[in-house]
Amino acid sequence: MQPTSPHPLGTPARALARTLAMLLALTAAAVAGAQQPSVDTVLGNIENAANAIKDATFTVTGKLVDSDGTVIPLNVDIQAIPPKHIASAYINQPDALADNQIVLDGNVVKNYTFLTNQITLFDANDPDALGGLLPAGTNGQSSPVVSFDLKKIFEGYDASIQDVKTENGKKTYILAFKNKDPKANILDVTATVPASDWLPRELVFKQKDGKVVADLKVNGLKLDQGLDPKKVTYLPQDAQVIDNRKK
Repeated sequence: MQPTSPHPLGTPARALARTLAMLLALTAAAVAGAQQPSVDTVLGNIENAANAIKDATFTVTGKLVDSDGTVIPLNVDIQAIPPKHIASAYINQPDALADNQIVLDGNVVKNYTFLTNQITLFDANDPDALGGLLPAGTNGQSSPVVSFDLKKIFEGYDASIQDVKTENGKKTYILAFKNKDPKANILDVTATVPASDWLPRELVFKQKDGKVVADLKVNGLKLDQGLDPKKVTYLPQDAQVIDNRKK
């Protein structure tokens, strides 16, 4: 009697085990291929999207929280032409500053006060302009007046991906920025960025104790409409001008 030839793949149990192992390997490869991009990739996508903007209009809403806990509602209409270093901010809220305007025109900042009908001029690279609100400039030129580039805005922070949300097949990235300086006033910032256009829609600023000091949302964002620089920088011609620029 001739011995039975071995099964080409071994016993049925071994064949099943090998099949399962192959399936597991294929599944692992598929999962690895579907992994989320790194935080550097996400920041690079945001940088590319921000640099491609020719002009933008949007409204910033949200709140500021004073040191005593007072919540100050915020509503500001923004127009910007980043390549020309031009932008304007028309304040609707807070009420105490309603109808005031801030205009950035190249290397000049113009602060218009509605109640006194006065325009105060500052150098855009003046660290004391508008109470230190503006970033320092380079070669007499302000930093990009309105920038969505989170990598540039939070240069002194460590970035990470906190969460990725998916709704109706669309992904939104929640990024966390932690200040490298533990003594800084703002230690943590959370940014909400939809992958549909890679432009941030919300920023939440927190102090050391986790207290939220600002929650800013971008609403009604419209891009590349062909804004007219003269209209963006327009201020009342009959206003008194006070020149605080350094001579």
